[in-house]
Amino acid sequence: MSMTAKSRKKILVTGGNSGIGFALCTQLVLEHGCHVFLGSRSRQRGEEAVASIRALIPAQHSGSVELTEVDVGEDASVLSAANAVREALGTDDQLYGLVNNAGIGLAASVAAEEVLNTNLYGVKRMCDAFVTEGLVSDRVVNVGSGSGPGYVHRCPQPTQRALCKTPADWKAIEAMIAISADGMTGLHSEADVNGAYGLSKAMLALYTMLFAEEMPNILSSCVSPGWIATKLVAGSGATKKPEEGTLSIRHCLFESLSGNGWYYGSDCVRSPLHFMRNPGEQAYDGVVDDVIGL
Repeated sequence: MSMTAKSRKKILVTGGNSGIGFALCTQLVLEHGCHVFLGSRSRQRGEEAVASIRALIPAQHSGSVELTEVDVGEDASVLSAANAVREALGTDDQLYGLVNNAGIGLAASVAAEEVLNTNLYGVKRMCDAFVTEGLVSDRVVNVGSGSGPGYVHRCPQPTQRALCKTPADWKAIEAMIAISADGMTGLHSEADVNGAYGLSKAMLALYTMLFAEEMPNILSSCVSPGWIATKLVAGSGATKKPEEGTLSIRHCLFESLSGNGWYYGSDCVRSPLHFMRNPGEQAYDGVVDDVIGL
């Protein structure tokens, strides 16, 4: 039985025109019957992605998709997207969920500041414009990376402590951005873009914990999709298809979760922030190793 337009879950996915984002949008439409707002920085690539998904939708199917043009790295673009989605929803409707999937960072030509602006500040822009303003009713999923815990594991002990605790506020996160993995002050240089990527994902997990405290009525999660063959990691040896990178995202969108603000591995199991837990290993119990001394 098909769902009415009102009863369908409506979900916005940033970076939805390619890779994991496109795979997720396709699955949400075809397998979950959702109405998806496919977020894309490029209108042309977004329209092509929307057309590709629509071509797969069977007749009388409840799922649907439309384009939301949004560059998470620009304040004006995010605010414009929020206004467009608000108009599309109408005065008495909300998004069920927001998936902050857009990300950059493993290309040598990308500056560290740009990595943080997209992967961390971009998520905050989206949460401020959509969730804090009441456009999202239930869930937020922030797409992190195992590079986050990997970054924390390489940090000096005092930095590890800070990166495993829920920060007091956003200013506390910004203060920690100035500390690099080797203890030097200042933002990572362009030559250390991989470090900047890990830093951005470690901070994203922290922001997820903070946001869960600030917005307890929203179930917020940070997830690792796994080592997936996308343009972001081209040439790295990743072999899993984008469709395999959506498991933890969909788990945190639809399943019953035991905690708010938690970080999940690619196998949908709670994982630590201070070292990489491999899929299939025991779930993280929330207790930080004594070596960190928390």
